[in-house]
Amino acid sequence: MPNYKKPSSKFIIKNFFLVYLVFFNINANAINGYLSIDYSATDKDWSFLPEVTNSFDYSDFSSFELMLVENNIGLKLNLGEFYLNLERPVQPKSLALNAESQLFEFFYILDSDKSISLTFKNQTSDTQQIECYTFSSLTIGFCEEAVLSITNRKEKYDILEDNKLMLLDAANKEIKFSYTQAIDTFFSDEYILYLAISKNEFDWLSPIEELTSGFIANLSYKGSRIGDLVTNEIKRLPQRDTFELYKLGLNFYKNISIFKNTSFFYDFDVVFVETKDYIIYNNINNHNIKFETGLNYKIDDLTFSLSGTFYQNNLFGYEDISFNQRSEHHFSSNFGTLNIKLKYNF
Repeated sequence: MPNYKKPSSKFIIKNFFLVYLVFFNINANAINGYLSIDYSATDKDWSFLPEVTNSFDYSDFSSFELMLVENNIGLKLNLGEFYLNLERPVQPKSLALNAESQLFEFFYILDSDKSISLTFKNQTSDTQQIECYTFSSLTIGFCEEAVLSITNRKEKYDILEDNKLMLLDAANKEIKFSYTQAIDTFFSDEYILYLAISKNEFDWLSPIEELTSGFIANLSYKGSRIGDLVTNEIKRLPQRDTFELYKLGLNFYKNISIFKNTSFFYDFDVVFVETKDYIIYNNINNHNIKFETGLNYKIDDLTFSLSGTFYQNNLFGYEDISFNQRSEHHFSSNFGTLNIKLKYNF
């Protein structure tokens, strides 16, 4: 299994300020920017959000963001954590994805109403450990329902702990170029046009691969060869070869004052996605729409936001670490979140 090492938050923040010292003059009075904390969540029991798939249980996303601007140069740091929990009728009945992300964005302000930026994002997941897996009607592993338990003495399986059938890892890196233009229209205050490429890596390790051939593979279970059951299910596991997602997106943002200190806003984003070297299991979409709307309440330099977000095709194009052959059938369904945000401008 590859070693996807996560840089620590202290390491990231330290290097962020080293970059800051390189790009900015040490003059605190000239620095502008903001500090914000975001939190979004979805629960299957929240009936006021779009209906989720049967296996979905809960998901949330939290982030810390710092933006610094001096003259015509800006630098943004975002540290995020994405969590997704699934509850399934077959093994593995509970499956959780926990991923951390680090984002750096460099801005250059062309003039008072337009800017360009370059973003680098890195995301890695915790290793998922699976005790049992159901292959059609055959459950293999170390749970009460298991019909077959397997181990293997090959050196590459030494990393598997006791009663663990499978390990899964995931990581991705993304680079994005954006052009932002302030406008004054009825529909929007600004628009952002962006291009992005993400490189996605998934890997898994399990001795189930040894069941695709040999003596056990030729045994029959409920009228089917064990080797055929395992081979068919392996096709649904995340591919081990790296694949890329190419994105073209357009974003519109509008903020409308409705009361003193209170405003209504919406954020509309559409992204078109093309894959390279991705092996489609059934079918996938080529786009997604994200629409967020809510209220901002501002007191001096502090802003509190409460909003909801709707996704047309789940998180396709937005949370790449959750997309692979095993999950692609979920990415044609609507998805929604509730969001809160606290932002301090300085």
